[in-house]
Amino acid sequence: MNLIIDAGNTRVKMAIFSKGKMLHFLSLDTLNVKKIQEFIKDFKIESAILSSVATEDQSIISFLKEHFFLVCLSGKTPLPITNAYQSPETLGSDRIACAVGAHGLFPGRDVLSIDAGTCIKYDMVTAKGVYLGGAISPGLLMRISSMHNFTARLPLLPLAMPDRFIGNTTESSMLSGAVYGAITEVDGCIKRYRETYKQLKVVLSGGDMAYFENSLKSRIFAAPNLVMQGLNLILVNHAKI
Repeated sequence: MNLIIDAGNTRVKMAIFSKGKMLHFLSLDTLNVKKIQEFIKDFKIESAILSSVATEDQSIISFLKEHFFLVCLSGKTPLPITNAYQSPETLGSDRIACAVGAHGLFPGRDVLSIDAGTCIKYDMVTAKGVYLGGAISPGLLMRISSMHNFTARLPLLPLAMPDRFIGNTTESSMLSGAVYGAITEVDGCIKRYRETYKQLKVVLSGGDMAYFENSLKSRIFAAPNLVMQGLNLILVNHAKI
């Protein structure tokens, strides 16, 4: 069994996989060794992978290394796809995990993964399994927060789905601009990719996926656990080498 740990910008996620299937999942604010021990107590873990966009906790790494075969995902980690990114050392682990996960869902197809989280990330893998790169843009909460931070009078709002497209208050106008603006952006990006890749598959994931899933005009495949699936595939691939 495999232990998957994804330490993102806002949340830490853990999952246990066996034979490609996710058996157990947990999302939490912070992570320590005790929480890992509690999470895995009923499972026989053999291998683990740690993906972190922040500085790794050395006590966690020491614990994982002591008990399991451990992969700490980096730009040098062997992948089941070819990485053609020109600066792989700067490539976010969440981006490459999404790309690998999307390729795993649709092998032999041109596939674009879109991770709607703190940022909206687009990652393209060709039918031949070559990762090309993609794009990064501000996520929904970042858009709302920046309007408050960079103006004198616009309020700081909680993220919510607008109840109207044409806002009739400052608050509803901000939400419409942030959410529907992002939805229009994603639809436009998918259209641009499909101009080159006619049979493109699009896989949507991320914490803000619900704001896009039923609002996009483009055809998409929803995969809420895409990062975890990709990390598991990277771990399985590494174990075979």
